[in-house]
Amino acid sequence: MFKKWDIIIIIFLICLSFIPEIIFGVAMGKNYNGTYAEITLDGKLYKKILLSEHRGKEEFDIKTKYGYNEVEINDQSIGILDADCPDKICVHSGFISEPGQISVCLPHKLMIEIKSSNNEKNLDVS
Repeated sequence: MFKKWDIIIIIFLICLSFIPEIIFGVAMGKNYNGTYAEITLDGKLYKKILLSEHRGKEEFDIKTKYGYNEVEINDQSIGILDADCPDKICVHSGFISEPGQISVCLPHKLMIEIKSSNNEKNLDVS
């Protein structure tokens, strides 16, 4: 049988176990001022696009010796609409918008990565 103090101690320990989640959840939360997409081709920076203030739709093609990718920016997210690679995994990965998310087309050596910025003025917005 549980006694009164056993229940109090169990409830206290359960509440205590949530403290790290609350502390790290707030500390690791969205504490960034802006987001941008960094597009790299063959390991080299191709373009930076400010996403945090982007509105509307914009499409552009990336053509290289490896093939082509059609990229769309839709409001504050970015994704690959079409590609001439055989597997089209990059097309099926969808749109990304949160820092740390990545969309990759391995056959074309294309990577789109969402990053956060504390100083948006230094971005080369294209």
